[in-house]
Amino acid sequence: MSTPADHGASPERTRLAWRRTVLSGTVCALLLFRLAFERGLDDAGALGLALGLLCWLALLLVAQRRIRAMVRPEPVGLARAVAAVTLCCVLLGLLGVLLILW
Repeated sequence: MSTPADHGASPERTRLAWRRTVLSGTVCALLLFRLAFERGLDDAGALGLALGLLCWLALLLVAQRRIRAMVRPEPVGLARAVAAVTLCCVLLGLLGVLLILW
């Protein structure tokens, strides 16, 4: 007779970690938006704003999808989710640098 493994608070900690990731991405996106508006919303600022919004939305969607997938006994696709989150975070950082230097 096999008993299911007790993972304790592990799923809740993982859910909170995904929420913190989205919160951090939101702060970065807001700082990027502020930077775009401070420099005057020219073409580069508008492009940075649009790309920043797309990155933030992608980050939000990936995190929500992962949180919903946690209820399954064997969640799949973690590597793709981590790669997508990494790409979004790097792009937000690069957009910030480009807006500062442009």
